[in-house]
Amino acid sequence: MSEGDIVIVHKQDDFESGKICVVLINGDEATVKKVYKLEDGIELVSLNPNYPSRKFNAKDIKSTPIQVIGIVKQLIKNY
Repeated sequence: MSEGDIVIVHKQDDFESGKICVVLINGDEATVKKVYKLEDGIELVSLNPNYPSRKFNAKDIKSTPIQVIGIVKQLIKNY
């Protein structure tokens, strides 16, 4: 994804592990990541391999907070 691209999202807070989702971190940082469910939390994996993955346990999800906004259904590229 690049700046200016348009993402079509199906708003829902539950998801299947491995889906690409829009995730809100700390109420002010929205990001698009592949999200995996872990035994005690989630892992956010960047689509760009230059960025490391981030893991959040159940406590982190509540205290940060981390919120899945929805699942990405379509990406419209702008050139």
